[in-house]
Amino acid sequence: MFCKGHLMALRRFASGLVATLVMSAAGVAAAQPAGADEEAARAALKEWMAASPEYAKLQYDLVKAQAGLAVRIERLVMIGLLCERLSEDDSRLIIDNAREEMVFGQSVLSEAQQADFALYYEGLRQGALVAAAPEPPRPETCEDFAKPGGTLVKLLTWTGRRQFISPGVLASPRTIP
Repeated sequence: MFCKGHLMALRRFASGLVATLVMSAAGVAAAQPAGADEEAARAALKEWMAASPEYAKLQYDLVKAQAGLAVRIERLVMIGLLCERLSEDDSRLIIDNAREEMVFGQSVLSEAQQADFALYYEGLRQGALVAAAPEPPRPETCEDFAKPGGTLVKLLTWTGRRQFISPGVLASPRTIP
């Protein structure tokens, strides 16, 4: 059949393919049209940021933090896929929801800040892809990932479905993994 070297090469190829799919996932899925409340909030935030450079800087820093969380979640989703603990549908939903929080914050940034943020976010994602070193995780890594109340449960809170940290203890929605 296959020698050990061929199996390792095949595993690395499959791992690289999964990593590429996760990290290159399209932007946020077609979102629902913004409601009047959301548009009013966006307009108020833009007005406030135009009047307050300090607030504009805080908002930019907040969006950068949200980008860091979104990229971290993408990387953890990749591990979940490699460990075969997450479905593709759940993976896409988790990534879309993680990016959604960042997208609203980004939408109220000034044009200059949005251009700077686009470069920052792309660099962050590329760095995470390089750092991920897509190799098949060791069995103990997958066990730790899927243990009760662990990373897998925290990631699944980003699907919008109820998850339990332990029997009878409900996890908060969108728990930070």
